Amino acid sequence: MNKHILMVIDNQLNPDKYTKEQLKKNADDSRAATYAADVDAYAADNADAGYWLNEYFKLTGEIKQDYIDAINKDNK
Repeated sequence: MNKHILMVIDNQLNPDKYTKEQLKKNADDSRAATYAADVDAYAADNADAGYWLNEYFKLTGEIKQDYIDAINKDNK
């Protein structure tokens, strides 16, 4: 599970959880992972972030629901 993608999805589900600085740091830290970086770059705009998340999941074959389940588990 990609921790940078996890943070982007968590930010979509819980928009007040992270500061802009935290999101920028996540984007900076994720530069080695191309799609994670692209998702983070557009995280402020949910429409763009959604597009890049879909591209990430198509490319990797991972399952978005697994990320959502992990976030929900951590928030309990």
